[in-house]
Amino acid sequence: MTFEIAIVIGILFTAFLLFVSEKFTVDKTAFFILTSLLICGIVTPEEAVSGFSDNAVLTILCLMIIAIGLEKNGVVAMMVHKIIPIIKLPIWVFLPILMIVVGFLSSFVATTAVVIVFIKLFNELDKLGKIDRSKVLLPISFAGILGGSCTLMGTSTNLIVSDISRVSGVGRFSFFEFSSAGILFLLLSIPIIFVLAKKFLPTSPELDTIELHNKFGYITTVKIREGSKLIGKKTSETEIWDENDIHLIKIQRGKHYLKGDLKSEVLQENDILWLDLTIEDLTARTESLGLNILGVDQDLIEEHFTNEFHEVIILPNSRFINMSIEEFNDTLPENVYVKGVSSSFKDRNTRNYFKKFFSKKFIIPGNRVLLTGSLTEIQKIANNNNLLFANTVITNPYIPTYKKVISFLAILLVIALSASNTFSILKSCLIGVALCLFTGCIQLKDAYTDINWQVIFLLAGMIPLGVAMRNTGTDEYMAEQLYGVLKVVPASVTISIIFAFTMLMSGFISNNATAIIVAPIVIAIAAKLELNPKPLLYAVMFGANFSFYTPMGYQTNAIIYGLGIYKFKHFLIIGGVLSIVLLILASFLLPMLYL
Repeated sequence: MTFEIAIVIGILFTAFLLFVSEKFTVDKTAFFILTSLLICGIVTPEEAVSGFSDNAVLTILCLMIIAIGLEKNGVVAMMVHKIIPIIKLPIWVFLPILMIVVGFLSSFVATTAVVIVFIKLFNELDKLGKIDRSKVLLPISFAGILGGSCTLMGTSTNLIVSDISRVSGVGRFSFFEFSSAGILFLLLSIPIIFVLAKKFLPTSPELDTIELHNKFGYITTVKIREGSKLIGKKTSETEIWDENDIHLIKIQRGKHYLKGDLKSEVLQENDILWLDLTIEDLTARTESLGLNILGVDQDLIEEHFTNEFHEVIILPNSRFINMSIEEFNDTLPENVYVKGVSSSFKDRNTRNYFKKFFSKKFIIPGNRVLLTGSLTEIQKIANNNNLLFANTVITNPYIPTYKKVISFLAILLVIALSASNTFSILKSCLIGVALCLFTGCIQLKDAYTDINWQVIFLLAGMIPLGVAMRNTGTDEYMAEQLYGVLKVVPASVTISIIFAFTMLMSGFISNNATAIIVAPIVIAIAAKLELNPKPLLYAVMFGANFSFYTPMGYQTNAIIYGLGIYKFKHFLIIGGVLSIVLLILASFLLPMLYL
């Protein structure tokens, strides 16, 4: 062992401990790897930052942007809502169909984006008593992981392993190269997940029959958009005047508030209305009236439209108590917005109600605030500042049909161009992103906000480790140590061992990080054993993706674990059994199909 190999192994071991301990976020750990390699002289400065221009990283970035367009423009939600009628079927029929649908969508759209939309949908259906979300969320997360493993663009791990294969001279993967194994893994896993979920998953507690969100009013602003039924009508002739649960407080035209009799005022496009209304009306009536929900920021410098609201309740000892609305708004991060603040109905007809609303120290224990923006940030704010995260409400936003069509065509174009080998997947993705950008289906500001930069920086920081392993011969050294064991076993057993080791490792650290570490070693092992390296790389790819037995290995598992519905034991039992079954299947399927 050379001194350089010892350094790389030391950095690798330290990084593994940091990943497992979660002392730092994964992207910080990746930067530790990058800078350590650079300081020790293992990689050049150019090699240290090569991850930011890597084909796989740029492809993943492009796919994230396209996925954002699909989600923002309601394409994913539209497809998801098409399956709502099947929830009336018996669960033994409904749940397997649901897992097949999730798996199929995840093969072509980012797995995380698909699962998040289903989470939002089933949270809403659970509140309405139409479904028990605890019985479906873990199965759809697992189905999404399995489905994402079926095509090259299904998960970032597939793209990473393909790119390592390309750089090593083995050759990149084609779009459907490993789909036969992925589909078999999905179809054979569905009945196993169903049986285990039925036996081991908890049942959600019965909810109080009182609909809390119907009992509270909120003050917010809405903007009259083009084509609204309110344009050209006097306020007294509209539903915002006589409706018991909707009260018009002020009309803002441009930068000025209209004075005089609001009852006789003729409404115009782009008028901003200050309304006092219930969440029920906020979600059900604003869309039908042609209104976009803005929020309570009086400056209204930037309109941040949304269809998702998170209700928090001010608890005693919160640092926000006795703040004004303006002060409260100013304390929030840039990616969190106040959309509404609970109102006091007894005061709303007083003369100076609007002025008092902003000038008084409004925030007191028990007040409710509607926030929108980064759910992670909102949950962090609630946990750190004595706020009760009470409710999430989703409305149906207005999205022009052409945006839905073009967003859908963009993903179809990417699939067609890359699957037919007309262009590389990176070139195909760049064309898809360009189509969405230049037609206005995606705004770069939305992309900047919603891209999971943690994944991008994780990959960019980890890729130099693969470079260092090749430069120093660490991959060859590790392969040499394993060669003594693997040379005496059949190739099928070698695949099983690689699959098992990768799957075990991905349960504790990121599946992408696992793939980046293991794939170069496996390529070196294949060369020593004189085997085709691709089946071994498939074992790495599937093993890294199939991190079922802990909630940490895959992002969708971490998201549903964070909802507080499941305990670690549910992943350990159901995911553990599934992992063992998949290991046995892989031991037969991968050699049979690809050796």
